[in-house]
Amino acid sequence: MSNVTAAIVRRVGILILLLVCCGALADSTVYAQASEQTKEYIPINELPPAEQLPAARLLVAAYSFVLVAVFLYVVSVARRLTAVQREVERLEADVKRTGRA
Repeated sequence: MSNVTAAIVRRVGILILLLVCCGALADSTVYAQASEQTKEYIPINELPPAEQLPAARLLVAAYSFVLVAVFLYVVSVARRLTAVQREVERLEADVKRTGRA
């Protein structure tokens, strides 16, 4: 992978991380505001839909963050493995050319 491609992948990863973090922060501020308004226990099924925690959105954000992180890690390992393979092939060619055993 070229330096330009690596820079693009890095920037996209940072952008995704920022978007996930901003979504999580927005949800936590909504929860903090809702908890300040009520001082007594109210079961979640009695709350109006607008005041319930959006767990599905947070779950999707968490899974997408983990999947992107795993994907970037696998790409990183694959790039390093390809570089090592090229170096081994170059060394084997050098050994054959010089005639050393």
